Amino acid sequence: MHMIALRLVVPPGEQAAAADVAELLRVHFIPDDRIEHLWAHSARGTVDLAFFLLADNEAEALLTARAVCQRAFERTPRLAHWQLPDA
Repeated sequence: MHMIALRLVVPPGEQAAAADVAELLRVHFIPDDRIEHLWAHSARGTVDLAFFLLADNEAEALLTARAVCQRAFERTPRLAHWQLPDA
């Protein structure tokens, strides 16, 4: 199992309750993602995420976590203007 930490950037003026964001992401999980757990914490202008995934290696886990975020951004109007900065 791998833990992947990501930080989402919330557009100015938008609210980001951690539980709400986590739920908006969870609805976009698919079985092939192999995500066991998602933790979220919101702070001013950001949401920190920790994905716990079953993957063969850390690189695969990172790509999967980022793909889930992108999938949610594309399919959820509320998240359409959020960003996942390259790190």
